[in-house]
Amino acid sequence: MRAAVFLVAAAAIAQPAAAETIAIPFAPPTGTALTYRIDQHRPVAGQASLFRAVRLLRFEKASNGYMLHATLQSIDTDAPAAGAEPYRAALGPLVGVEMHFQLDGGGRIVALGDMDTVWNKVQAGLSAMLAAFPPDSSRYKAATRVQALFAGLSAEGKLALLAGELQPLFLFSGSDVADGPGRGLRTMAGSPLGKPVEVEGTLKITAQTPTRLDLEEKLAGGGVQVTVRYGLSRQTGLVQDQERSLAAGALAMTESRSLIAAK
Repeated sequence: MRAAVFLVAAAAIAQPAAAETIAIPFAPPTGTALTYRIDQHRPVAGQASLFRAVRLLRFEKASNGYMLHATLQSIDTDAPAAGAEPYRAALGPLVGVEMHFQLDGGGRIVALGDMDTVWNKVQAGLSAMLAAFPPDSSRYKAATRVQALFAGLSAEGKLALLAGELQPLFLFSGSDVADGPGRGLRTMAGSPLGKPVEVEGTLKITAQTPTRLDLEEKLAGGGVQVTVRYGLSRQTGLVQDQERSLAAGALAMTESRSLIAAK
């Protein structure tokens, strides 16, 4: 479902012994409507293109953690057809569909309530898209590829796909971050590089107040350079804002995420 994935499966390595750690809670605000916006800028067919998705979120306390109610409100792109059609085919069927994710006490998404209902709506949306466009159109071909991808997913794969864009909110929830020199990381920089590339670097705190931590991740390897800046709430444990940039030769991409109170 993601238009592009910059980093996956980060792992901590070689934390300096002298570094102090700061515990991060998981206490999301409940009963409050939040807007989660993702803007990604990347080249498509030689043109710098914007991909935007806006979601409405609401947390609710549950017996073993929290329930996250999430609805994709809108998507938008100014990309040429080569990028726009796959993006619309993948996300279009989810616009307006409310999903109810179950989170444990540490901020890990463990299940999706009414998975069958949600998935049936996704499939119905794809079928409607296929019916609305001629078989030789780029939209029809994109929808066919997405439909084939979805058909081969396991239950775990479906959950990972539907929850993928929400996971960055919980990167630090229920864990800790290192002060001082920072913490070593090793991870993979993924698509749209063509194949995953191993990158390595450091995550460190660049500024802090009683309510917020600013962190910076700098990673490199295999000709790829990645910088990620996080604004982390010390009260909720959620990533409130995030800026990513990736450079690989002539390829350059940026992504911004923001979580604010809904208007």
